Amino acid sequence: MKLFDFLITKLTLCLVFGILIGYYFSISVSISNYCFCIGFLLSCIFFWKAQRQFLQTIYFGIIVFLTAISLGIVIENFHQEKNHITHYTKFLTDESEVSNYTIQIREVLKSTKYYDRYIGEVLWKDRLQVSGKLLMHVQKDSVPKILNVDDYLHTNISLKTVRSPLNPTNFDYKTYLNDRYIFHQLYLKTNDFISTKNVSKTIYGYAASVRNQIHKSLVACNFKNDELAVIEALLLGQRQQISKELQTQYANAGAIHILAISGLHIGIIVLLLNFLLKPMTNFRHGKFLKLILMICILWSFAVISGLSASVVRAVTMFTAIVIATYFKRQTNTFQVLIISMFFLLICKPHFLFDVGFQLSYAAVFAIVWLQPLWKKLWNPKRWILKSFWSLLTVSLSAQLGVLPLSLYYFHQFPGLFFVANLTIIPVLGIILILGIAVIILAYFEVLPEFLGVLYSFVIQQMNHFIAWIASHEQFLLAEIFISLPQILGCYLVIIAFANYFHLPKGKHLKLAFASILICQAIWFFDRYQHVPTNSSFAVFHQHKTSVVAYQDGAALHIFHTLDSIAFAKNYVVQQQRSQRFLTSFTNDSLQNVYRLQDDYLLRIDSLGVYESLNFEPKYVLLTQSPRINLERMIATLKPELIIADGSNYTSYVKRWKEVARKQKIPFHATYEKGFLSIDLK
Repeated sequence: MKLFDFLITKLTLCLVFGILIGYYFSISVSISNYCFCIGFLLSCIFFWKAQRQFLQTIYFGIIVFLTAISLGIVIENFHQEKNHITHYTKFLTDESEVSNYTIQIREVLKSTKYYDRYIGEVLWKDRLQVSGKLLMHVQKDSVPKILNVDDYLHTNISLKTVRSPLNPTNFDYKTYLNDRYIFHQLYLKTNDFISTKNVSKTIYGYAASVRNQIHKSLVACNFKNDELAVIEALLLGQRQQISKELQTQYANAGAIHILAISGLHIGIIVLLLNFLLKPMTNFRHGKFLKLILMICILWSFAVISGLSASVVRAVTMFTAIVIATYFKRQTNTFQVLIISMFFLLICKPHFLFDVGFQLSYAAVFAIVWLQPLWKKLWNPKRWILKSFWSLLTVSLSAQLGVLPLSLYYFHQFPGLFFVANLTIIPVLGIILILGIAVIILAYFEVLPEFLGVLYSFVIQQMNHFIAWIASHEQFLLAEIFISLPQILGCYLVIIAFANYFHLPKGKHLKLAFASILICQAIWFFDRYQHVPTNSSFAVFHQHKTSVVAYQDGAALHIFHTLDSIAFAKNYVVQQQRSQRFLTSFTNDSLQNVYRLQDDYLLRIDSLGVYESLNFEPKYVLLTQSPRINLERMIATLKPELIIADGSNYTSYVKRWKEVARKQKIPFHATYEKGFLSIDLK
């Protein structure tokens, strides 16, 4: 099967290319609209002309593809909320300005240790009706204010820009939020705002109310925290209650996809609906009513589960399959996947940057394309062997499809993934069907006690089994780092060999071996490009502690004030140790003086000692809130740069910053500007 024979495949690739152009390059809305209108007009003209010609020209195809690319740019600009004239950022003059905001809660996020978190839609800024989303942090209190979806929140607290990562290799939360059109955040105490209930609820509010009622009903049935969290993840798409430990266990066991509603879950629901609604086909117009009812139920489930990228993708794909089945058309899975991707990207172009969306499509494409190849290798006749082989090959195909992306994003590969999948997936249908029954009965408060106990036991045993697999850490291949070009090289090899095994021709075999050479060239070039050769000194941002590092080529030396346990768990230290091509690593306690080539860095700690030096430091690092007169220190040492790390009180840092500004000395506070790296040439 040739995927690129489908026109929709080529159009989707052009659309993706256009979205990427619009995302990474600033192309004005007017220019993109003009290009699309001209391209669409030329496409119509060339199409009319092509209909009257016996021999077709290539120009029509080129114009259509260019029009699809311009459509991608238009869609990206249209969905970029900052381009809307009503977006609140159009009316922000200064981040510190005081304004009255009316915000509507749109989504309840997972809480942290100190804050409850929400996504809110800005409705009013003073007397101006505006739009745009915010990330809100509400400080936890002894008497918490419970906010629900659709509630209104009134506050005059200033908005804060989402900051870039303060340390290298940290997760770029700013880019993550910007991809979801969130550019500012609010930090609120319970007395900083007034909340009011919304009388008329939106569809999101009704969905949240249903989820909250189901949650209360399940709590009343005495489900434990971990079992309750897994049930809500499996059936409601809500993963806020899953503990970090449990999520890590599922990830290390290679079964994290079970906790995210995807095509597997929606497929089981479609089979169940087909079975339950089959009697409708015996009535007049029953098939059409069955089609409408199935689509309504699927999309209602998608709304209740929060419209995540994986849910929307799966529901869109199965909606296309259900419609094609109704019209008795042969459903080509590749076409259904591409069509679902095309329309999803038109509606939500930034799904393209969602990790779950990428993994989901990679897994399904791999299953559809690679799984038939395993059948050619061995196709057992007995039902038990056939089922076992089918499950194993589906799991292998999916893992092979997501492997490069998994290594790129998560830097690990679970060696026992097939054990978890072969054990859980065969009974997942029963778990889902039983879970749906439990949720419905619990919602109407008629759940029999024995059924609740039975389902709780099933989920508990699944969690214990996953924990047992995850405990075999020797099978978890961790700290594997690959770059984006290496991902492309890996997929090139997978696609080339899969194409050869589908069509075993000599030219395809040559292309397959050529793909290996290309992949090797990419890996060698990447190694040559990223092997560290220079020397540098870095001051990292760490709350209430200090961590600095001296790197000489591939040798890393870290100096810190952490104890052994905290050092082993420190995220920044772990990330620095896991650098690619690092050959040696040492650590030591923090020193007071560092020689940086021909210059010196002096650290002044809580003792505040800096006099009687036989050298002039170019850099001064302030740690542990020293009580010093900064003007006197500047007059004595005459440094060229003053650095304050995260171990200092913020009030001290603000005072030092003001003194340095008056003295016209550069000042670098890591809690504002992030880590500082000094190149040593």
